[in-house]
Amino acid sequence: MLRNLIVIVTLGLVALLPFVTKENDANVSAGIRILRDLPYTEASKDPEQQLDLYLPQIKYSSKLPLVVWIHGGGWKAGDKNDTPAFEMANRGYAVASLNYRLSQHAVFPAQIYDCKAAIRWLRAHGEDYNMNVSRIGVWGASAGGHLAALLGVSNGVSQLEGDLGNPKQSSSVQAVCDFCGPVDLPAFNQQVMAPMYRQFKAEDLVNELLGGTPEQKKELAVEASPINFISKDDPPFMVVHSTEDPIVPFEQSDKFVQKLKEAGVSVTFIKVEGNNHMPLNNKTFAAVYDFFDEKIKAPDAAAQQEPE
Repeated sequence: MLRNLIVIVTLGLVALLPFVTKENDANVSAGIRILRDLPYTEASKDPEQQLDLYLPQIKYSSKLPLVVWIHGGGWKAGDKNDTPAFEMANRGYAVASLNYRLSQHAVFPAQIYDCKAAIRWLRAHGEDYNMNVSRIGVWGASAGGHLAALLGVSNGVSQLEGDLGNPKQSSSVQAVCDFCGPVDLPAFNQQVMAPMYRQFKAEDLVNELLGGTPEQKKELAVEASPINFISKDDPPFMVVHSTEDPIVPFEQSDKFVQKLKEAGVSVTFIKVEGNNHMPLNNKTFAAVYDFFDEKIKAPDAAAQQEPE
């Protein structure tokens, strides 16, 4: 029990440290309009099926590219409030930070169903918020990285689409940034049996997500593993992972990147030396900004500096 608590605290709080989430911080949130607790399914009152939108209040000469943030927390902790949304919005993006059903409330594929429903809802409401929904990037860390990667590789995979809301809209995304997300769940549970990972019983998080071990839930474990859906049509990826990550083995991302390259997918792999589970720092953030600027930001997205 104590080990599980340590895992949750680590996964939930490490991601929070670099983020500034205070609405009244003038250095960060000035000029940003925040719309909170928007349901992305049919008038859902479940806070786990809601998102927040962060929108620059200055007018831009074109619609805003959209970045969707998916929080970490071992699929059982974390919240949409732990987000880098302010900085992204200050850089001329619309940002959606979303919640999804946690594993203690619903097993997989509920989490990817929710993420895809959120993407479809955002597409359906792009005109309402001046968003360019043909340019959607998704970014997540740890469990959020897993869901971001799965969004990227599973466009059109019927068993992962779900039937929540806006069925005529596409759930496709145009760029993916995955920070240390597990991508091969059966291999993950085997890898974390090595002594260096035994401080945390991370396999328990996978078992709770699946409602059983990967051996007991073989088909579900395959469907929950992004590495099994890679194709040449996948969007460009950025993958960031610490070489001595104590929770999600580096081998997860290393093999995933190899397979993306073999399929002909554009991928940038940033290997961070050290044992920080989620290397969210100024250097890696700068790389993320450059990645999204290149992949989804419109060339003519210069601000006209006119208040709405």
